[in-house]
Amino acid sequence: MRVAFMTHYADLLGANRSLLELVNGLREHHGVHPLVIVPREGDLTAALRALGIAVHVFAFEPWMTERWYGGGPHHRLMQYVREERAARARSRANRELLPAMTELLRAEGVQLVHANSAVAGMAPMLAEGAGLPLVWHIREMPEQHYGMHLDAGRRGYGTALTKADRVIAISHAVEADVRRYAPKASIRVIYNGVLAAHRFAELAMRSEERWGADTPFTFAMVGLIHPGKHQVEAVEALRSLLDRGLVARLVIVGAGREAPVRQRIDELGLAAHVELTGYLEQPFDVLFRSHALLMCSRNEAMGRATVEAMACGLPVIGHASGGTPELVHDGTSGLLYPGGIEVLAERMALLVGDRQLARRLGDQARQDATARFSVERCCAEVRAVYTEVLQGR
Repeated sequence: MRVAFMTHYADLLGANRSLLELVNGLREHHGVHPLVIVPREGDLTAALRALGIAVHVFAFEPWMTERWYGGGPHHRLMQYVREERAARARSRANRELLPAMTELLRAEGVQLVHANSAVAGMAPMLAEGAGLPLVWHIREMPEQHYGMHLDAGRRGYGTALTKADRVIAISHAVEADVRRYAPKASIRVIYNGVLAAHRFAELAMRSEERWGADTPFTFAMVGLIHPGKHQVEAVEALRSLLDRGLVARLVIVGAGREAPVRQRIDELGLAAHVELTGYLEQPFDVLFRSHALLMCSRNEAMGRATVEAMACGLPVIGHASGGTPELVHDGTSGLLYPGGIEVLAERMALLVGDRQLARRLGDQARQDATARFSVERCCAEVRAVYTEVLQGR
């Protein structure tokens, strides 16, 4: 089976890490011959080529962007006009690329197009232009989580989703978000495959190390630094713990909008208690020196970092919204919190004061992650979708 995969960026972050594992797993075990289309060179293209997977670069544009408006009414109007012009320019550039991309798919004998994200709006255009079925992998809630603006509008986005032969949602929360735009879309929920089975086993062997070390209770956050991830809330909750006389630390792994986080750390006098590591290709060293993960996003689609932490034997304190409650079972494999800073601080204090509870929750989290989120399981389910779609055609 010849499948063209499309992703809207070339960094090796969450969605593309999942794509890399999916593409390689489908190729190795499910008879899929992949080619991957990206808009530019980057860490992803290097990783794909190292695996011997074909990569083609076309400078296509996303059809969702973050928009910022400021100043008075006149300034905002002019900003809106500029943004609309830029959106039309992106659409025009994509249309100009369509003939060459269509020719590539025909020359390569592609049978199906797989889009890796809601942001890859070029994929439905390409699939339609080439007369091929489209499987659209939705890994985010673009408006709710990231505040993205939809160039095609909600109606245009919904129409494209409805036309897809199948939409894969990475959680039931994402499925519900897709239904807001496309009530009649054909959707299958398939949780991300985060790690291979052998990798879960390797991580399990180290999961007890942290509990024998005499170190301050350490909370970790892993992922893009963004207002939607609520790193500032975690910093403020840590301040609350320290004010109660509890000893704890916070390690924040990731890159992005660091300035507001650093400013709040300084304002609260937490420079000695909060570590910002920047982007790390692999977060596991940090996870193994931590005692719990914080997942404070309100609209997290699934949370790759959540599963990676669970695989390392960490309990997760997660916000009781989005896809997080589908991963973390409150009181069994972690703790959920509704609300904001004070409720989060209460859950954090509970684990700081009872490491045996944290250890029990972490043990169950590791077992749950191993059973539910393997790459092998995900690849088999995606391959079954391909078969259904092609037989339907």
